[in-house]
Amino acid sequence: MSDEPKIYKDLTDVEVTFIDGEVKTYRITAGQGISRYLAECAAGTGILTLFNNDTSHGIPLSQIREYELKPVYVEDEK
Repeated sequence: MSDEPKIYKDLTDVEVTFIDGEVKTYRITAGQGISRYLAECAAGTGILTLFNNDTSHGIPLSQIREYELKPVYVEDEK
């Protein structure tokens, strides 16, 4: 049996750091494999678009310093 923590395959936290230094985390209903798709769409539209089952967020790239996708561990689920 593996000692690696279990992660959700269909949940990812996207940590967005805005140009003013504020950091917000958005939970999306997609696996981390979506990172390339998000980057390509953002490059094409100028907007980082994040979806989950309940909410959609569109964040202009001009307001973002960086963003990072992180796994959601089973014990972190709320």
